[in-house]
Amino acid sequence: MLQALKRNIAIIAGGFAITIFVMVGVVYVGSQTINEIVETEVAGRTDNFAHLLVSEPDAVDAFLTGISRNPDVEATIRKIANLSGITRFSIFDRTGDEIYTSRSDRYDWLLRDRPGGMSSKDSLSSSILEKTGNWRVLVPDEEHNISSVLRPLLRNGERIGFLQVKADPTASHAMFTGLLFKAFAYTGLIFLAATGVPILAFLIRRRRIAEADARIAYLASHDSLTQLLNRASMHAETDTLMMTARATRERMGFFFIDLDELGEINASLGQANGDEILKIIAARLAGLCHKDDLVARIGPDDFAVLRRRLGSLNDARAFARRLTNALCEPIERCGEMVKPSISIGCAMVPGDGRSHTELVKHAELAHMRHKSSKQDDLVFFEAWMDEDNHRRRQIEARLRHAIESDGFELYYQPLVCGFDNQVLGYEALIRLRDAEGKPIPPSEFIPIAEARGYIKSIGTFVIQEATRQVAQWPQEIFVSVNLSTVQFVDGDLLNIVADAISAAGIEGKRLELEVVESLLLERSDDVLRQLKALRGLGVKIAMDDFGTGYSSLSYLWRFPFDKLKIDQSFMFAMARGETKVEQLVRTIVSMAHHMGMKVVTEGVEEKVQVDMLRECGCDQIQGYYFGRPVPAEELAIESLRQFRRNHSDPRSGDEEGRQEPASTATARMTGDARPIEGDAGPDLGQDGREDRRASA
Repeated sequence: MLQALKRNIAIIAGGFAITIFVMVGVVYVGSQTINEIVETEVAGRTDNFAHLLVSEPDAVDAFLTGISRNPDVEATIRKIANLSGITRFSIFDRTGDEIYTSRSDRYDWLLRDRPGGMSSKDSLSSSILEKTGNWRVLVPDEEHNISSVLRPLLRNGERIGFLQVKADPTASHAMFTGLLFKAFAYTGLIFLAATGVPILAFLIRRRRIAEADARIAYLASHDSLTQLLNRASMHAETDTLMMTARATRERMGFFFIDLDELGEINASLGQANGDEILKIIAARLAGLCHKDDLVARIGPDDFAVLRRRLGSLNDARAFARRLTNALCEPIERCGEMVKPSISIGCAMVPGDGRSHTELVKHAELAHMRHKSSKQDDLVFFEAWMDEDNHRRRQIEARLRHAIESDGFELYYQPLVCGFDNQVLGYEALIRLRDAEGKPIPPSEFIPIAEARGYIKSIGTFVIQEATRQVAQWPQEIFVSVNLSTVQFVDGDLLNIVADAISAAGIEGKRLELEVVESLLLERSDDVLRQLKALRGLGVKIAMDDFGTGYSSLSYLWRFPFDKLKIDQSFMFAMARGETKVEQLVRTIVSMAHHMGMKVVTEGVEEKVQVDMLRECGCDQIQGYYFGRPVPAEELAIESLRQFRRNHSDPRSGDEEGRQEPASTATARMTGDARPIEGDAGPDLGQDGREDRRASA
């Protein structure tokens, strides 16, 4: 009600003012009208009384001449005057002198009405005497509420005297006032009925329109699910505060908060429960903020807070700690306890940005770092993150260009027989160069390709190009290609491989596909079905990176792989002198042979490793000892060069079988020759395969 009054205060005040004006006007007009009616009524009495005096035989003559009057006539006239509401009447002669008055106002306390009357010796003014015709003059007496009417007495058109009548209009005034009040009341009711109902309807409609406009404005500026500010409103409000902060030098923090694994929550509990969890998270978030802070939902699972009046970075850390403690409290839904997890990035104002666009970009970059590391309660934006993001954008642009214009290259690394060093096949490894022709490490562009959805196109290109290339080699040579998890999602991998084999005109056995164990963990049944279909084409299937991750043996009997590839980390550990590595390798080789699978070991760089693998019966060996990845047209030259290095004369200064470390070779290949401290081996990066991944 108060809100309605506040919204319509102007209309109410205007209506009240109009009502007061109308009431005052009606009262004034009514009062004037009543006075005129009363005056007219008194004038009518005077005219009637004057007509009586003139028409009554000898009545007015006796008054005018002073000759003895007939008492009965006088009494009759007095009685008629009283009945007519005339309280006093006076008669003047032609010269304006008063010759008779029924009673004296001047001596009213002393003399009452009496037969014969009296004379107060009053005279009429000359202006009255000069008037001609039949006229009358009304003189109100406000003191006694009595109206006095003066008029000439005419007989046959000749003025014989003057008559003054005083009447008490109180009764008439009261009667007319009552009638006018009733008329006013009825008119007011009709007016209210005619105008009040439309006005009320107008006000109700106006209120509903205002409520609808307010609701529309609210929905336009707030998220419909969480009731927090939306992205557009957060943008505008933040920029407004930033303009003020430039003058006040207020220090603020822009927090980018991501709710991790919302997709998994929706998948397990349903979209409705996921929305309820979002509402709870939003309510908790709003409860932790001051009323002056800005809180918004800027993405499906992303929130933003512009925290005002932050004294230091420690205040920001303390706020992030409270956010983590509150938002990550378990939530019960459908009988299950869900423990939310969040990632927080913070950009400080004004150091990290002077607009909403800069702040949200920088805070999101910091959040991505926190999401990958999960160290501390949050990550603050630093300038190098923007540079790294710029590098990612450049790589992404290069990826798009390479996909559109066949800008990828395939390099091939030999897989040799573990017993006689004969080349059995090659692993296809994808390469990408930047705009200046410098190589981009696969460990950089492959994750970006996966995140941006390019990996399927890249994987298809690798399969098609590798099969085309192997068709130009001798029949006994095969090519090995790595597969990505994404290539199994759409269920069309079988058709892609079949089309590539058919187009190249080769047998399926000349193509080997490598999968990692994590692929089977994520979509085991569907993946196993597709792998079996691929084997139906004659394609060989290898489990890559065996010995890392879960290394679950259950997959070895659920799907009969053709080959196990021992991860290169075993050879790196052996090069560092770690114990029991050799025993583990021997165990894996023995187990695989007992299950009818061949074994290939990656990352071989030293002759002692080759000798150990031959001794334990490893079927195939891959590594820099036998050759680095090169384009197809350079394979013959690289094989000859490697053969010469492996069989060089010890007297020439090269020890037999000595190889340069993989880290040095990789650095030289990428143009990034950085010294490696000690013999810790190369940095394995994200998957330890920076130089040899074909796809994901």
